Amino acid sequence: MFFKIRSVYFTAAISAVLTVAAVASAKYKASGPEINFHAKGPGGLAINGKSTKLVIDEDDKTVTFKSYLNTMDTGIGKRNDHMQERFNAAKYPEITLTVPKDKVSTKGSGTVQGTLNFHGQPKPVTVTYSVKDGKVEASFNINVKDYGIDPETDLCRFKVCARPEVSIDVHFDLS
Repeated sequence: MFFKIRSVYFTAAISAVLTVAAVASAKYKASGPEINFHAKGPGGLAINGKSTKLVIDEDDKTVTFKSYLNTMDTGIGKRNDHMQERFNAAKYPEITLTVPKDKVSTKGSGTVQGTLNFHGQPKPVTVTYSVKDGKVEASFNINVKDYGIDPETDLCRFKVCARPEVSIDVHFDLS
């Protein structure tokens, strides 16, 4: 009888440990993601685009959010083609944001220092985020010159140039 009770406790303890381990190692997924980017230029020029492709990878220390330049859509096919060409999407297809896992929470809000890898160049970026009821909102700003993109040649069309400052905001449901 004592052996049976001890076996039940042992089995329950092992089950609890495995459950905690499974939850701790769970991979997050982004449901219904939307990545928006906004750039401005002279005379009211506004370049807005979005992507609905977001993959979340994680390891013991970091969470990485990944999208792809060829999924960014400005709503104008020719502009998309120019963006792909000028940002060299064939050579640098991925855009990744990596943040320390211990600095973010799945509840609440805050800021976190991360690393944005864009155009093959990793640079530090400050991300503001909030998570409420499983809905994630995050935003940050970049200057594309910091990533090796020349505004005079890469951001101009017919001598109208977009400013190098770009704001990015991301929304998705955490699942």
